Amino acid sequence: MADAAPPPEFVCPISGQLMGDPVIVPSGETFERGCVEACVALGFTPPALSPCMDLAASPPPTVIPNANLKKAISSYCDRAGLPRPLSVGPEEGKSIVRRLMGIHEPSRVARVNGERVEDPPLPPSPEFARMGLTQEEVVLVRLLDGEPSRQEGALEALKQTLRGGGENGQRRALCTPRLLDGLRRLMGSTHEGVKVSAAACVVNLSLEPANRVQLVRAELVPVLVKLVVSASPELRDHAAGAIHSLSIEEKNRIPIGVLGAVPPLLQLFASTVDGDRARRDAGMALYYLSLAEMNRSRLARAASAVPVLVDAAEEAALRRPALMVMANIAGCGEGREALIDGGAVAAVTGLMRRAAVAPGSTEEEYCLSALHGMSRSNVRFGGLARAAGTEEVLRRVAEGQGGGVRRDVAWRTLRAVSGNAAAAGQYGDDDSVSPWLDDDVSVMSEAMAMPQFPRRLVEPSHGAPARSNTTALDRLRRAPDG
Repeated sequence: MADAAPPPEFVCPISGQLMGDPVIVPSGETFERGCVEACVALGFTPPALSPCMDLAASPPPTVIPNANLKKAISSYCDRAGLPRPLSVGPEEGKSIVRRLMGIHEPSRVARVNGERVEDPPLPPSPEFARMGLTQEEVVLVRLLDGEPSRQEGALEALKQTLRGGGENGQRRALCTPRLLDGLRRLMGSTHEGVKVSAAACVVNLSLEPANRVQLVRAELVPVLVKLVVSASPELRDHAAGAIHSLSIEEKNRIPIGVLGAVPPLLQLFASTVDGDRARRDAGMALYYLSLAEMNRSRLARAASAVPVLVDAAEEAALRRPALMVMANIAGCGEGREALIDGGAVAAVTGLMRRAAVAPGSTEEEYCLSALHGMSRSNVRFGGLARAAGTEEVLRRVAEGQGGGVRRDVAWRTLRAVSGNAAAAGQYGDDDSVSPWLDDDVSVMSEAMAMPQFPRRLVEPSHGAPARSNTTALDRLRRAPDG
């Protein structure tokens, strides 16, 4: 049903699109309100209007909302799995009417050997000025097309525009409330290709730091959260990438957590059917979210969190984000208890003992940070650490060459394992000899993670998906890891 042409009475004769705000003019005919108002403003009576009507006359004609038709259009869209049409705004209406007045777009539909062929949905930028259209207006007109194949084509063109749009300001210029509302609706489409392309556009928009707060305010996060656990691997990939990018902005972290992102991200991070790229995105999103204390508590209370993190730390491709999240949640009381109950002391110690994390590496720092966090004000830590052989790995680091935060965290944690007196006698009797340590070094600072970004916004992929929905995020994913 979604592929069939809509009933002609649902289509505005001026715009040629489903009506979002139909109104009745004095002749009894129904049009989109924004198109009628644009005709009045520009003094133009379209050929589609009855000859007895003159929209250029003064005073302007009175219009009556066609509430019954609007309700029928909404019901039709719901049954057909189509997004409900948006009302046409003043500028968009004027752009449509200008084309009817003779400022025509290049033909978008032609026939070659009897086959219908469409030109690319987005013309080059110089065309916009000549037609009197803004880039946003062109995109919106085409996204609101009732035919899913044309919607997907418009989204593909928009995605390509946004891929390189950071340098020329297009990502920022196209991040408008109307366009975001359209993308939000299209991500809820029943057509897989439309959803995938719309989600890819959101990912590309989120790469612009200035857009991230606006994207969250546009109510895109609830839709992305649903897509993280959708049936499509490609949708899960795009949704995780978008949430990862949005969570980098500090102002977004608590809202994203409140909107329920943590459980589906954990589910994706634990997935055995998704690729490393989507799972790393989920892990990095959890890391940034866990920088907010409220989200650390959410993770600590999630029954699956610690087992998921411990298992992920055993996988080389996921080890880093897993350890970063563990180091963060070890910074709160609930997190310490959850980690210790979940066997994290033995798991982290095992990684260091087996040299699964290289000595002197950043990952070793994350292990030390997690162990230090679990050692704080916890009477069970010492016994569990001694049983796991934690003292041996800490002593190796504490007695190693060099100084700095790694060595100081090791000896400070060693005191909780070995007993304060013995450890203090060997490594110092006062915390003041550790000027690098603050009160809670178990919480990973953004400074420790951000050198990995944007090069590791998402790390290298193991092959592109079958569809061609590669986003600009992939260029960061393919960058060499340092």
